[in-house]
Amino acid sequence: MQHTPLTTGRALRALPILTLLSLSLMGCSSVYVPSFIKVYQPDIAQGNILEPEQVAKIQVGMSAAEVNQILGTPALRDIFHRNQRETYVFYDKRGKRKAFQHTLVILYDANGRVAKIEQSGDPLTQAPAQDIPEALRNPKKTADQAPATTDTETNSGAPNPYSLTAPAASTPSLGGGAPLEPTAPALSQ
Repeated sequence: MQHTPLTTGRALRALPILTLLSLSLMGCSSVYVPSFIKVYQPDIAQGNILEPEQVAKIQVGMSAAEVNQILGTPALRDIFHRNQRETYVFYDKRGKRKAFQHTLVILYDANGRVAKIEQSGDPLTQAPAQDIPEALRNPKKTADQAPATTDTETNSGAPNPYSLTAPAASTPSLGGGAPLEPTAPALSQ
C-alpha cells in the first residue's frame, strides 16, 4: 500500500480531533476519582428540626394549634385531605456523609384532633447535632431568673447602649442645651 501525502495530511489533521473526542468520552466513564479532587458538597438542612422531647409531647387528642405550637409549621400539608394530614420532614446532609432523614406524619380526625402519629426514617436519637444559637436553644428567662445588676452597672454615669429606655434628662446635650442656629456669611455690597 502506498501512502500519498494527501491521506497522511488528513490523518494528521484528524489526530487532535480524535484525541479530544476520546478524552471527553473518558470523562463520562465511572473511573475512580480521589476524594481530594471531588467537588465540594455543601451542608443541606431542610424541613423542621425535630427533637425527641418535642415529638414525645404530641399526644392523640391534641388540636392542630397545639401541635403547631410544639413542632412549628409543617413542611407539607396534604391539599387533597385538607386539615387532616400534616407532614414534618427533618433532612440533614453534611458534606459527603450519608443523609439523615426522619418523617413525622400527623393525621387528624374530622374534629381537628390528632388521631394518629406515624414516624419513619432514621431514629431521632441518631440526628446530627444542630448549630442552634444559644438564644434560641434556651427558653426566655423571666424577671425572677434574670441576673441581678451590680452597683457599678447602674451607677456608672454612662447610659447603657443596650437599654430599651430613653436616657435620663440630666444628660447634657451636644450644643450646651441651646439649639443650633444656621448662620450665613454677610454679603457685602
